Amino acid sequence: MFRASQIASEETLPALSVITFNENLSKSRFQKFFAKKPQGYGLVTNLTRQPRPTKYPIAIIFVLLTKLLEAFAANGMRTILALYLRDDLNLSESVSTIVLHIFNFFGQFCPIFGAILADSYMGNVRSITSFYFLYGFGWLLLIITSLPYLGSVLIFLVSTSLLFIAVGNGSTRACVASLGALQFQVPEQAKQLAEYFSLYYFVYYMGIFLSKILPPMIRAKVQCFNKSDCYPAVFGTLASSFFLGWIIFTFGKFFYKAEKLSEENILLKFYGCVKYALAKKWCKKSLTKRPNYWLHYALDKYDDSFVNEVAKVLKLAKLFLPLPLYFALLAQQDSSWTFQASLMNTTLSSGIKLQPDQAKAIGPVFLFILIPFMQYIVKPILLKVCNYDMKPLQSVALGAFFSALSFICAALLQKYIYLQPPKSVNVCWQIPQFLLLMLGELLLSIPGLQFAFTQAPPSMKSVVTAAWFLNNAFGNLIVVLFKELAPFNNQSDEFFFYGIIMFIGLMVYIFLAYDYVSQERLGHHLLLIANEATPLQDTFKDELPSTSKSNKGEIF
Repeated sequence: MFRASQIASEETLPALSVITFNENLSKSRFQKFFAKKPQGYGLVTNLTRQPRPTKYPIAIIFVLLTKLLEAFAANGMRTILALYLRDDLNLSESVSTIVLHIFNFFGQFCPIFGAILADSYMGNVRSITSFYFLYGFGWLLLIITSLPYLGSVLIFLVSTSLLFIAVGNGSTRACVASLGALQFQVPEQAKQLAEYFSLYYFVYYMGIFLSKILPPMIRAKVQCFNKSDCYPAVFGTLASSFFLGWIIFTFGKFFYKAEKLSEENILLKFYGCVKYALAKKWCKKSLTKRPNYWLHYALDKYDDSFVNEVAKVLKLAKLFLPLPLYFALLAQQDSSWTFQASLMNTTLSSGIKLQPDQAKAIGPVFLFILIPFMQYIVKPILLKVCNYDMKPLQSVALGAFFSALSFICAALLQKYIYLQPPKSVNVCWQIPQFLLLMLGELLLSIPGLQFAFTQAPPSMKSVVTAAWFLNNAFGNLIVVLFKELAPFNNQSDEFFFYGIIMFIGLMVYIFLAYDYVSQERLGHHLLLIANEATPLQDTFKDELPSTSKSNKGEIF
């Protein structure tokens, strides 16, 4: 199984923010407990109480099964949605792409609201249950609208059902991961907790993989209402998977631990601090002395430690400003790359015929192969032979480079398709672009989020996770924006454009990363001078630019 520290994703890291706080709390109680000697007489006073062995929480089974079935349903919708809108509802490819990416936007934006409700008001179980009602209603409405009886009101009802599904899916993403993590008792079950994150990530991507295979197969193999593609059967299958997951989640309520709500929501407090500082900065009547850093305007309302933590997160957010460009590329597997596959010959050399929306299943397959290959073969060889250990910021830059190359490959392939007879180019020619994109996912998405999460202050982990979701959401809005503007004559030019702006984003990122690391190094040295104490642990040691002449050209 993959190491949790190497495969954390936007699905698992929301839970880590909760565990970071609870682990510190539990550890302090644990230490205080064993520091006390048991009451008694004679030799008994020299004995220490041994902890009871903790059982593996049964509730995890229900959490993982729920996630598998829900991930299959939600990602199955993303798999077939573009073709459904184009072929069954007769929308243009441009409009179909826009609808799909708006659907993705809500799926990536709403985890913030789900996390706020679960953290401060309702708890994970109640939040999931509430949003599942909305989620389930969306599936039922979609099945009804896919039946050929509704006429002109169809588009409106499809849009409404998709909105309900996206909000339900997005609002529960962070809650399900956090719910599973809270079932463990830390620090006693720290090892089992790490294994849980590995299992969670594996289950999540297994659901994605199945969603790329089964829904297109059902769409093509089943016929209904005198149509060759039976989308009601697909939606019924996906809805059944969701409702089965809901039933399993409900049975798990007999085993879930009671949740304690936070006294304050850090996301709202973070927003309040930034808003208050900006308001004072822009207020012309303010008579206060101008501080060196604009966020210090909030020091009269918020304590200095919290303001400094907010400043740290804002610096991290600035570092990853180019991220929406990457997510704009990643999200097009389900839209423009699917339309590209529909123009190609999808029959493999072995005689197996794929559906256009099945071709992208190669993405999760590559990821399953690349993760252990990189972790257990490439990295050890580089470390042993070249004495080189790739740092997180370097990995992000390399991942952005591969992602840009993937769209250059897609553009060249699209040009080649235009020059050939229809459906004469085999779909296997999409393999290079999927391989490059998954290399980008492995090298950018996972290490990038891990770096931001680990560098964020303990109380700000949830804020960093929320910012990551927003980057993903805004990436989908970028695709919508360019589809609306329609500045390209053909799909090939559009692919070239995305590749070029990703290269530009890479240059911007390198500049921001160099500036970030330089500021951290300067701040660290100033802190040492001010304290005149033993040097603190330099958490950025491996990320700092070298000052030696031999390494003068290194950026990170």
